Amino acid sequence: MNNEWLFEKITYISALKNPNDAQKLLLELAKIQYRTPDQEKKINALIKAEKAIDRANKQKVAVRKLLNAEKEAERKARTRHLIQLGALFEIANLDKRDPAELLGVLLKTAEIDPNDMKWEIWKDLGQAVLNHNKKKNRV
Repeated sequence: MNNEWLFEKITYISALKNPNDAQKLLLELAKIQYRTPDQEKKINALIKAEKAIDRANKQKVAVRKLLNAEKEAERKARTRHLIQLGALFEIANLDKRDPAELLGVLLKTAEIDPNDMKWEIWKDLGQAVLNHNKKKNRV
């Protein structure tokens, strides 16, 4: 029997507001210094059950992490994308402008036909600035 584990478990169960019947019995048996063979059998069974519950809870946490990992990756990708977009406003010296003004500009720009040559011109201009900044940041 692992005395350190049992001590920690007893401390934990003692702090519970509503321990279950098995936990209450474990507390009672743990207080007994010299246990009968029957009491020893019971405490060993209770310890085994508590350890199984601990393992099951750890597995639940692991499963929850797996399920949330995809959502977390999507959230991080979205956050990264938004930061990159914010950096573009900084590069264009628009980061101090009123957000409503910026949204208005973006809304009007979004009305331009996607096949309009302006998009290609703006793309080339933007890429040139990004390349310049990349070179400048390397030095």
